[in-house]
Amino acid sequence: MITPAGPQVPAQASPPPSAAAFLPAGPARPRRKWWIAPLAGVLVALPVQLVAAFLLLMSPMALDSCDAADPCGRTEAAMGVSLVLLLLAVLSLGVPWWRARRKSLGAGIGVSLIPLGLTLASIGTLLFGIVYG
Repeated sequence: MITPAGPQVPAQASPPPSAAAFLPAGPARPRRKWWIAPLAGVLVALPVQLVAAFLLLMSPMALDSCDAADPCGRTEAAMGVSLVLLLLAVLSLGVPWWRARRKSLGAGIGVSLIPLGLTLASIGTLLFGIVYG
């Protein structure tokens, strides 16, 4: 067909975009020996968590001297916070295994310290509450 503007060329249909262009690349291969950092973190954190659990179980004896005239509210609050931190530490033992396999070595080591940090925070909170409660 000829128009005053010139001959019209039929537009070429562009191919539809491939679905693969929008999908992420295939799963990356895990690093070699990715499991060392989480294993070391768990092996260090578990004995410390056992000590924290022992201290938490023995801490009600710190309340023996409490009565209505001298309440030990801070000690009871510290025991509750310590219990929550210890439970979070136990639950976080699985996080390094998931994270270290997918990220760099530094991220694997850093994430492996989370359970130990939570456990030490639990012990510190408990001892602080007992001493200053």
